Amino acid sequence: MVASRKHPHTDMPSEDELDRLILDRQPAHRGLYLEIHRLVLDAVPDVRYSVDLVDAAIGYGAHQFGYDGWGVGALSPHKGWVSLILFRGAELDDPEGLLEGTGALVRHVKLRALEELAARREPLTRLLEQAVGISRD
Repeated sequence: MVASRKHPHTDMPSEDELDRLILDRQPAHRGLYLEIHRLVLDAVPDVRYSVDLVDAAIGYGAHQFGYDGWGVGALSPHKGWVSLILFRGAELDDPEGLLEGTGALVRHVKLRALEELAARREPLTRLLEQAVGISRD
Protein backbone atom coordinates (compact mmCIF):
# COMPACT_ATOMS: atom_id res chain seq x y z
CA MET A 1 0.00 0.00 0.00
CA VAL A 2 1.34 3.46 -0.96
CA ALA A 3 1.23 6.15 1.71
CA SER A 4 -0.79 9.23 0.84
CA ARG A 5 1.22 12.29 -0.12
CA LYS A 6 -1.49 14.56 1.19
CA HIS A 7 -1.08 15.89 4.71
CA PRO A 8 -4.05 15.27 7.01
CA HIS A 9 -6.10 18.34 7.92
CA THR A 10 -8.76 19.24 10.42
CA ASP A 11 -11.37 21.90 9.81
CA MET A 12 -12.16 24.68 12.26
CA PRO A 13 -10.08 23.42 15.21
CA SER A 14 -10.49 25.16 18.54
CA GLU A 15 -7.82 27.48 19.87
CA ASP A 16 -6.88 24.78 22.40
CA GLU A 17 -6.31 22.32 19.55
CA LEU A 18 -4.18 24.88 17.69
CA ASP A 19 -2.25 25.56 20.88
CA ARG A 20 -1.39 21.87 21.29
CA LEU A 21 -0.45 21.58 17.61
CA ILE A 22 1.91 24.57 17.58
CA LEU A 23 3.53 23.45 20.85
CA ASP A 24 4.42 20.18 19.13
CA ARG A 25 5.77 21.89 15.98
CA GLN A 26 7.20 25.35 16.76
CA PRO A 27 6.86 26.04 20.51
CA ALA A 28 8.91 29.25 20.33
CA HIS A 29 6.16 30.82 18.19
CA ARG A 30 3.15 29.67 20.20
CA GLY A 31 1.91 33.12 21.27
CA LEU A 32 2.64 34.78 17.94
CA TYR A 33 0.96 32.02 15.92
CA LEU A 34 -2.19 32.12 18.05
CA GLU A 35 -2.33 35.92 18.07
CA ILE A 36 -2.03 36.14 14.28
CA HIS A 37 -4.81 33.55 14.02
CA ARG A 38 -6.98 35.74 16.30
CA LEU A 39 -6.19 38.76 14.12
CA VAL A 40 -7.39 36.88 11.02
CA LEU A 41 -10.60 35.81 12.78
CA ASP A 42 -11.22 39.39 13.95
CA ALA A 43 -10.63 40.81 10.46
CA VAL A 44 -12.66 38.11 8.69
CA PRO A 45 -15.19 36.85 11.27
CA ASP A 46 -16.98 34.48 8.88
CA VAL A 47 -13.82 32.83 7.52
CA ARG A 48 -13.61 29.06 7.49
CA TYR A 49 -10.19 27.53 8.08
CA SER A 50 -8.37 24.24 8.02
CA VAL A 51 -5.08 23.31 9.66
CA ASP A 52 -2.44 20.95 8.30
CA LEU A 53 -1.69 18.48 11.09
CA VAL A 54 1.87 17.90 9.88
CA ASP A 55 3.23 21.43 9.59
CA ALA A 56 0.57 23.45 11.50
CA ALA A 57 -0.13 25.70 8.50
CA ILE A 58 -3.64 27.17 8.57
CA GLY A 59 -5.48 27.84 5.31
CA TYR A 60 -8.18 30.51 5.41
CA GLY A 61 -11.26 30.61 3.18
CA ALA A 62 -10.62 27.58 0.94
CA HIS A 63 -13.70 26.89 -1.19
CA GLN A 64 -15.27 29.94 0.49
CA PHE A 65 -13.50 32.74 -1.36
CA GLY A 66 -12.09 33.11 -4.85
CA TYR A 67 -8.63 32.47 -6.26
CA ASP A 68 -9.81 29.20 -7.81
CA GLY A 69 -11.07 27.95 -4.47
CA TRP A 70 -7.73 28.37 -2.69
CA GLY A 71 -9.16 31.04 -0.43
CA VAL A 72 -7.71 34.23 0.97
CA GLY A 73 -4.48 33.19 2.60
CA ALA A 74 -2.60 31.07 5.09
CA LEU A 75 -0.62 31.17 8.29
CA SER A 76 2.62 29.20 8.28
CA PRO A 77 5.02 28.79 11.21
CA HIS A 78 8.74 28.58 10.43
CA LYS A 79 11.82 28.24 12.62
CA GLY A 80 12.54 31.99 12.82
CA TRP A 81 9.13 33.58 12.09
CA VAL A 82 5.47 33.07 11.29
CA SER A 83 4.29 34.03 7.79
CA LEU A 84 0.89 35.47 6.99
CA ILE A 85 0.42 34.63 3.32
CA LEU A 86 -2.07 36.44 1.08
CA PHE A 87 -2.79 34.55 -2.13
CA ARG A 88 -3.61 37.68 -4.15
CA GLY A 89 -1.26 39.93 -2.22
CA ALA A 90 0.29 41.44 -5.35
CA GLU A 91 -3.08 43.09 -6.04
CA LEU A 92 -3.33 44.77 -2.63
CA ASP A 93 -2.66 48.38 -1.74
CA ASP A 94 0.20 48.21 0.79
CA PRO A 95 1.30 51.77 1.65
CA GLU A 96 3.25 50.54 4.72
CA GLY A 97 5.28 48.13 2.58
CA LEU A 98 4.60 45.07 4.74
CA LEU A 99 4.21 42.56 1.93
CA GLU A 100 7.23 40.60 0.73
CA GLY A 101 7.71 38.39 -2.31
CA THR A 102 8.09 38.67 -6.04
CA GLY A 103 5.61 36.12 -7.37
CA ALA A 104 2.88 36.98 -9.85
CA LEU A 105 0.18 36.93 -7.15
CA VAL A 106 1.22 35.65 -3.73
CA ARG A 107 2.78 37.89 -1.07
CA HIS A 108 3.57 37.30 2.61
CA VAL A 109 4.37 39.17 5.80
CA LYS A 110 7.01 37.67 8.09
CA LEU A 111 6.38 38.29 11.78
CA ARG A 112 9.00 37.43 14.37
CA ALA A 113 7.60 38.75 17.66
CA LEU A 114 4.37 39.76 19.37
CA GLU A 115 5.63 43.35 19.57
CA GLU A 116 6.08 43.43 15.81
CA LEU A 117 2.54 42.10 15.35
CA ALA A 118 1.17 44.73 17.74
CA ALA A 119 2.86 47.52 15.78
CA ARG A 120 1.49 46.17 12.47
CA ARG A 121 -1.99 45.14 13.62
CA GLU A 122 -3.95 47.90 11.87
CA PRO A 123 -2.23 47.69 8.48
CA LEU A 124 -2.44 43.89 8.59
CA THR A 125 -6.17 44.12 9.29
CA ARG A 126 -6.57 46.44 6.30
CA LEU A 127 -4.64 44.01 4.08
CA LEU A 128 -6.85 41.11 5.19
CA GLU A 129 -10.02 43.12 4.57
CA GLN A 130 -8.78 44.06 1.10
CA ALA A 131 -7.83 40.45 0.37
CA VAL A 132 -11.32 39.26 1.25
CA GLY A 133 -12.85 42.02 -0.87
CA ILE A 134 -10.96 41.06 -4.02
CA SER A 135 -11.47 37.34 -3.35
CA ARG A 136 -15.23 37.77 -3.24
CA ASP A 137 -15.27 39.53 -6.62
